[in-house]
Amino acid sequence: MGIQQLGVGIIGAGIMGRSHAASLAMDPRTRLVGVAGLPLDSAQELVKGTHAYATDDFTRLLADPRISFVTVATPDNLHFDICRQALAAGKHVFVEKPLTTSLAEADQLIEEVERCGLTLMTSFNHRWIPSYAEAWKRIQAGNIGAPIMAYARKNDRIFVPTSMLSWASNTTCAWFLSSHDIDLVNWFFGETPVSVFATASSGVLTTQGIDTLDAVQAQVRYPSGGFATFESCWIYPDTFPTMTDSFIEVVGTDGVIQLPRVDDQVHLATRDSFSYPRTSIGSDVHGQQLGAVTAALHHMTSCVLGGHDPLISLRSSRDVIATLEAVHRSIASGNPEKVYQ
Repeated sequence: MGIQQLGVGIIGAGIMGRSHAASLAMDPRTRLVGVAGLPLDSAQELVKGTHAYATDDFTRLLADPRISFVTVATPDNLHFDICRQALAAGKHVFVEKPLTTSLAEADQLIEEVERCGLTLMTSFNHRWIPSYAEAWKRIQAGNIGAPIMAYARKNDRIFVPTSMLSWASNTTCAWFLSSHDIDLVNWFFGETPVSVFATASSGVLTTQGIDTLDAVQAQVRYPSGGFATFESCWIYPDTFPTMTDSFIEVVGTDGVIQLPRVDDQVHLATRDSFSYPRTSIGSDVHGQQLGAVTAALHHMTSCVLGGHDPLISLRSSRDVIATLEAVHRSIASGNPEKVYQ
């Protein structure tokens, strides 16, 4: 008996769309059928050497009966409408984080998933980074006692909002960066945040015509009395040796876990620069795409084929969105805000 193959469509042919394509190519249970991207040539480039087709209209993928699920790798603010239409077309959905940028929109999608019985998973792929998975296992085993305090930062070079993303004005560094960290710390604590107090700074990017915040810090409290600080910014100078400076610490009643990720155990010095090439999210290993994105997508395939619930629950995705909405309400009001009003 041959391997059951799922036809897959990719919506969004940028950095993460390319990562999805490379990851799917590693799984004999999936077959890339089509890629939708704007401009069209981005999709055409992605399907070179495959039997897949390229289109600039994602609804063509949704109408294709050969496609069982779609991956969504578009700007944050476009996730909701694409996911809604995909579910209505009977497709399972794997969507880049965050699920949506609105709790009301997330609730609409969750209601539709519960109605139609399809699988929808947000790509909080950091849960598949080995060091983070090991940290969760150690916390679950009680190695550091009960978690009481956490600090998580994810700060980008200014290259990201000024050059890498054409849509930085449609999001913030907190939505773009802290969503991963909030998901991880919620997972480590095993709780849903109850309140947030946040502050922010702006001015560097607005002077360059990019209407978004420069930096955010938010203190989040949990029902047990524990708390966490989430820091995000994307105005590091481009001389910083990594695109992202990432660090997480969890302090417990009996110990501490630190997760520095400024390097992925690779230090590269050339005549012109010193850098830390990133490998944990995705890397080519002897011609094969490996890393956290690949692992998350393969998990999604297993869930669709096996009919079981994904590791990233809809409730956990919803909690991240509710927390980030509270972060931005707190920035606007200058006061602490409840996560769920």
